[in-house]
Amino acid sequence: MAQPLSEYFTLEAGEYLDQMDALLAASDRPDPVRFFRLARGVRGSAQLAGAGPIAEVAERLEDGARAIRDGLLQWTPEVRDRARRTAEDLRALVERHGRWGAAEDQRAAAAAERWTDVNGGRRRGGATGDGDALFGFVRREIGGVVAEMDRALADLAAAPEGREPLRVVLRRMRPVRGVAGMDTLAPVLEVLEGIEDAAHEILGRTSAVTRAELDLLGAGAGALRAAASSLEGGRAPGESAELAGFRALRDRVEEASAAGDDAEVVPLSRLFADEPGVHLVSSPMAPAPSGEGMTPEVEGFLRIEATGFLDRAEGLLAAQPARARRFGRVAREVAELAAGVRELARAYGVAPLAAAAELAATRVRAAGSPEEARDALLQLRHALPGAPPQSASASAAAPTPAPAQTADERAPAAAGTPRAEEEGVVPVEALLYAPDEALREALALRARIEPLAGGPGTPLGDAVDELFGLVELGLAGRA
Repeated sequence: MAQPLSEYFTLEAGEYLDQMDALLAASDRPDPVRFFRLARGVRGSAQLAGAGPIAEVAERLEDGARAIRDGLLQWTPEVRDRARRTAEDLRALVERHGRWGAAEDQRAAAAAERWTDVNGGRRRGGATGDGDALFGFVRREIGGVVAEMDRALADLAAAPEGREPLRVVLRRMRPVRGVAGMDTLAPVLEVLEGIEDAAHEILGRTSAVTRAELDLLGAGAGALRAAASSLEGGRAPGESAELAGFRALRDRVEEASAAGDDAEVVPLSRLFADEPGVHLVSSPMAPAPSGEGMTPEVEGFLRIEATGFLDRAEGLLAAQPARARRFGRVAREVAELAAGVRELARAYGVAPLAAAAELAATRVRAAGSPEEARDALLQLRHALPGAPPQSASASAAAPTPAPAQTADERAPAAAGTPRAEEEGVVPVEALLYAPDEALREALALRARIEPLAGGPGTPLGDAVDELFGLVELGLAGRA
C-alpha cells in the first residue's frame, strides 16, 4: 500500500506545483489567495504521505503566502525569487520522495530557512527534526477535535436524542484521521477509531445516547488530550492512564452492545402457534413456482428488491472501520440481509437464487474481513435475474451460477413494455450533472454558505473557505 500512496502523493503534489509555477511565472503580483491555497495543498498532500521534510518546506511557503495575502509581507522581486526557488525545491524534493538521502535533507532545510523571517503562527518554537511538522499538525488537529467533542458532549447531555453534534465531530476528525495511520501515532488512531465506532453506533439508531456512551466519548476526549500533551513536548504518544481508561470503557460498551444484539434475535419458532388446530402457514396468493416461468414484471420486481438488500449490505460494509470486534457485529447484519434475499427468492420459487443467497449468507458469517464479505455479496449480485455476466475469472470462482434465462426472458420485451426512448420517458442521465457542471454548481453555492459559516477567521468559516478552494482547484485542473 505504501507504493500507491507514494505515487498518489507525487501526482497530487505535482499538479499543485504545476499550477503554482504558472502562477509565479507572471511578472506581476500573483493572486495571493490562490497562491496560499496551492501552498497549503502541497503541504497537506505531503503530510498525508508522511513526507515530513517536504511538508515543512511547504508549510514555510504557506506562511509566506499567508503573510502576502494578509498584507504583512509586500510582494517584491526578492520575495518573488524566493517563492520561485522554493517551488523548484519542492518539485525536486517531491520527485526524490522514496529515494531520500542526506542531500535532500540539506536542500529541504535550506528551502525552509528562506522563510524564517515570516512568522506564520503555526509552529512550536524551537522545533527541530523531520517529524516535528507532522507532530505539530496532528497536535493542532487533535486540539480542534477535543474542543468539538467538549461542545458535543455538553449538547448531548442536554439533548440525548440529538445527532448533529456527533456529525460535526466526525467531520472535524477527518483531517487527522487521514494522517494518524503511522506506527508512531497508533494510540491516536486507536482512540479516533473508537470514537468513530461509538458515533456510528449512535447515529444508526433513534434512541437517546446512554450514560455509558457519554462516558466513553468523554474518555476518548481525555485520551486525545493526553496524546496532544505528548506531541506538545515533541514525544510520540504512548501508553497513558487516559488511554487505558478509554480502552476499558470501550470494551464494556461493545460487550453490552453485542449482548443487546443477541437479545433482540427472535427464534422463528416463536412466530408460529404450538397448540393443535388449523393455522395459516402459507399465502393463498403465493407466486407460481419457477418451473412455470416469471413474467418480466415479476422478474424486475425481484431484481429491484434483492438489489435493495444488497445495497444496504454494501453500505454497512463501507461504513465499517477495520476492527475485528466491530466487524463481527456488522457481519451478522450483512448476513441477515443476504438471508433476506434468500427468503425473497424462495417466496417467488427461484431456487437457484435462493441457493446462491444461502451460500452468500454463510460466507459472510464466516468472513474474517470486509473484503471477504464483499466478495460473497458480489457473487450473489451475479446470481440475480438479468444480472450482467461474470468475467471468466469470477465465473470460475463462483460456486453457484446465475439462473439460466428462458428464451422468452432473453427475447425483447413485448410491445406494451415501456422503453426509455418512448414519449414521456426521460432517461435518468438527463437528470444528472456532468462532473464539471456539478463542480460549478457547488461553487455557485459559495455566496450563500459563507455568510452562514461565519466568514474568515472562524473555524467553520476557514473550513468552508478551504473546501471551496479545493473545488476551484479541482475545476481548474479539469480545464
